[in-house]
Amino acid sequence: MDKKIAIYCRVSTSMQSTDRQKEDLLAVAERFGYQIKEEDIYIDYITGYSVGVDRPRYSALLEEVEKGTIGKILFSELTRLGRNSTELLAEVQRLQNKGVELYFEKQDLWVKSEKKDLGSRILLAVLAITTSYEIELFAERSISGKIEKVKKGGGIGGDNNAYGYMNDENKKMVVREEEAKVIYRIFKMYADGKSTIEICDILNSKGIPTSYGTRIKEFKESRERKGLNPKKYKRLDKENFLWRPSAIAKLLNNELYKGHRHITFHKPQVDKLEKNKDQKEKEPEVLYTFDTQDEDLRIINDELFQRVQDRLSQAAYNKNNAIKHENLLKSKLFCGECGSRFSVGKQTNTATNYQINPRTYKCYGLVNRKDHPKICFNGAEMRQCRLDGLVLSLSLHMFAEINILESSNRRIDRLSNEISDYQSILDSKTNESDELDNNHKKAIRRLMNSKEDDTIVHELMNEETEDYNKKHKELTESISQYHMAIIANKNMIAKLQHLSSTFPNIKDRMHEIRQNRELVKAMMDEYIQRITIYKIHKLWNLIIVEYVNGSEAWGTIKNARYKNEESFYDELLCHYGIEFKTWIINNDEHTFVYNKDTHAIIYNGKSSIYHNIEKGEYSFEEFQQLLDAKGWIGSYALYDFEAQSVTTPKEHITQTDNESRHVNLNSHNENVLNRLKKKPNKNS
Repeated sequence: MDKKIAIYCRVSTSMQSTDRQKEDLLAVAERFGYQIKEEDIYIDYITGYSVGVDRPRYSALLEEVEKGTIGKILFSELTRLGRNSTELLAEVQRLQNKGVELYFEKQDLWVKSEKKDLGSRILLAVLAITTSYEIELFAERSISGKIEKVKKGGGIGGDNNAYGYMNDENKKMVVREEEAKVIYRIFKMYADGKSTIEICDILNSKGIPTSYGTRIKEFKESRERKGLNPKKYKRLDKENFLWRPSAIAKLLNNELYKGHRHITFHKPQVDKLEKNKDQKEKEPEVLYTFDTQDEDLRIINDELFQRVQDRLSQAAYNKNNAIKHENLLKSKLFCGECGSRFSVGKQTNTATNYQINPRTYKCYGLVNRKDHPKICFNGAEMRQCRLDGLVLSLSLHMFAEINILESSNRRIDRLSNEISDYQSILDSKTNESDELDNNHKKAIRRLMNSKEDDTIVHELMNEETEDYNKKHKELTESISQYHMAIIANKNMIAKLQHLSSTFPNIKDRMHEIRQNRELVKAMMDEYIQRITIYKIHKLWNLIIVEYVNGSEAWGTIKNARYKNEESFYDELLCHYGIEFKTWIINNDEHTFVYNKDTHAIIYNGKSSIYHNIEKGEYSFEEFQQLLDAKGWIGSYALYDFEAQSVTTPKEHITQTDNESRHVNLNSHNENVLNRLKKKPNKNS
């Protein structure tokens, strides 16, 4: 049997062209009178610093060599087979042992029988060493050239190919304005609560091109301008031109978008050989680190970038701590003692008074596991209904004083834009579903008319139907999800319009906001910047709420049960059940500072509100007595965000009441207060 002639080509990336290598070697084959089929041309798109086993097409070629079907292999040059002399000579020996003749076009060198062609073997050894040396020089010059290019403002590799950037005619890295708009939109959507999946759906439904799609288009146009023949690119199917969550996540982490360029250049490992699996790879030597801030390359401001990073951190934190229950404040909470965020859990104590939802917020630094040793010894854990209730009480007046019309109109605009995005996705998913149905019907008809064996046809039809059902289910669920999102947004718009046109009285506004669960969540997300929790006393936590407009409010929550004098209920005043005493400190002027080391409140005496408080440093007990004497102790009611309605009696049920979930609010509160009066004033 006549053995085949093969061609092997390699380039570093799929964007580089193998046309020149392929065309030159085909010309060589024609000159020698060889006929080469397309199936015998092997092309790898992979760096030459990888060894043969990492090159899939070269591995496929070796399989044919092992079968004895290959007689000759044509290479453009020695480096296509190996990047250093050791690897090159080893590969030549391997192929020679199988009786394969090799030709290297650049060196015009035939390597044939090991015994009969001693001259070629000697020449090959010399050329291999020379080539290895040339490779080292080339790699060093290449790295040096890249460093100089970066210093002059040019883009290289990942920088230059990053979505949103390009090299201009002067080979200087600049912003692509159209892509920059997409980048900003992606960051804004994520910061505002969209998931990476939702962002992909929005971008794909509007036909916004990906970086890969744009680059392929540019390469094609470039070849046309140069008069070159069209190139066959891999991965041109529809799926490779769609936005994916992994691409969005990578983009959101890229500091380049805020103008920060950080590139580390390593010494090339040109003599890197295949290592044993158990052998650890050595860290490459760092040649140069380029680190600069270039405002001309900035697309995202620092505030928006940080909002995104905070949400990414929270997403990573929640990855293995999935929360099945809704919560109001978790994303805003920080432990003032150790800096940790808060997790959501379930309290296991047996308290019955005021027990509604047993779920808690807990400093994550208190967690003590093998994979997460305890780092906080003074952190807090408290019921969600307490903290949610206090923060809502501290914030509600400010929320009601906000220009409701202006705030509502801004939110209505955002919701309307979301409806437009969701409708676009819905239309796209519906079209995709219709296309899936049509393709499925065509496939079934084609199989039914097939002349294949009935058993084979039946198996193929089952596979086709199984695949169709899976995709159809995913599309149906997605369509339903976006349909419900549109309805939810329309309902919220109606509520906001109603709120804007009624309730001119601040008190009525506060009541209406508190009753609107979705609005409470929206305003908390929009206006609260951060909530810091300190252990100010063995029984009390200090809650500091910072708002996006620079305002600040302080309150306190007790760790243990409240005493009789620390809670009260008046049917005429307490519209939301029993209320618990707390500090209500307006610190907008930032005249109060808390020292966590001494557990002291420091007042600078410059407040226009608390002008009759003397400047100084106060312990918790001293400040508590001072506020009590001045009449500045406030109160808060519990707030069960997870409940569907926050003003029904089920907010304030006891463990016994929990069986029926239907109680008389006034009777319940009276019974609880009577029980408290019978008990001694001590903490449990």
